Amino acid sequence: MAPKVIGPYRVLETLGSGGVGTVYRAIDRRSGEVAALKLLSTGPALDPRAARRLAREFETLQHMAHPNVVKVYDTGVFQGYPYLAMELVEGLTLRHYLALAEEDLASDAALARAISAHRHVAGTPVVPAPTEEGEEADEEDEDAHSGVFNLAAFGEEQPSEEYSGSDSFEEGPDRVRAWADLADEPDTPVSISGDEVRLPFDLPLGEERPLGIKLSDHELDRLNSPERVGRLKDAMLQLCEALAYIHGYGLIHRDLKPSNVMVDEDRTVRLMDFGLAKYISDDGAVTADGRLVGTFRYMAPEQILGEKLDTRTDLYSLGVILYELLAGRPPFEARTPYELWQKVLETEATPVSALNSRSDRVLSRVAHRLIRKEPDDRFQTAEEVYEALIE
Repeated sequence: MAPKVIGPYRVLETLGSGGVGTVYRAIDRRSGEVAALKLLSTGPALDPRAARRLAREFETLQHMAHPNVVKVYDTGVFQGYPYLAMELVEGLTLRHYLALAEEDLASDAALARAISAHRHVAGTPVVPAPTEEGEEADEEDEDAHSGVFNLAAFGEEQPSEEYSGSDSFEEGPDRVRAWADLADEPDTPVSISGDEVRLPFDLPLGEERPLGIKLSDHELDRLNSPERVGRLKDAMLQLCEALAYIHGYGLIHRDLKPSNVMVDEDRTVRLMDFGLAKYISDDGAVTADGRLVGTFRYMAPEQILGEKLDTRTDLYSLGVILYELLAGRPPFEARTPYELWQKVLETEATPVSALNSRSDRVLSRVAHRLIRKEPDDRFQTAEEVYEALIE
């Protein structure tokens, strides 16, 4: 049963749950504002690393304000449960948004209906565990995270009670970290084998296929419809603006992928999930115990090699996103992480035009330059990518 109150928040609805916690639609009893509230699990599902990521996400975003970057409001610990309150975004992931039929985009009302219909078809999604440092989300988690951020329409509902400030909760990221320190135990070393980690190479149309299978004429027609290409370009431009903004703060996202990009009913793109974000001034690409950071499929060569990262690492991930949304498959396909890393480091991606002969040439050129192996050979800033896209 969902709690009725979490600190200063009154719970209105359960949005989804997963291995590390639950997300609720809630209302701040102090201000009356609605929020998405992530509450981490305790007991057997206790995860101190998830709590530290939650604190880091809050500290990273608390002073940022940009229309293409998700907002965070509050964090703390309620009766032993760490929580994070953030902007409630109603919409679709980038991949699902680009898979909509043209009639669903004919007007804002049509898009709102499509989002609502997808929500009811999808049901209440599972909220996946945040990407572990050194692990990729498994297939079920990735599929769930790629769905709708399932939020029911919020009416003009007023709090049923006044906030008195008497609940048992402590605010602030320091309180979350203190809880994690008390709960922490030494990590069990993790061995990643090809059998233990799956790479969910899902297509823009949401279906699976064996590696290397070509797209059908119908799929190519949908990928290349002028309306879809226009949506893709607009989304990439907004994503460039989000990256330019966070990079201006010296921040690297480090986990850029379609499931971390949301598009709302106004077609506004939001960059989400900053739990793995890091400032350039901080050292390194790996954690103290040597685990890689990010999602394998979108990792730049320098991430794989454990080298120091900069903002061009995010641009590589942006290129992988653009490539797969143009070609219908990622630039490098493999059945194990090690095989994938070998291809990323040693081979060149198949030209988009060889997989999709009707692909937009400007977008294809941008994608290929972004996924060059040497950072110096890529675009150097998100602003440069933006300018290339509008040529």
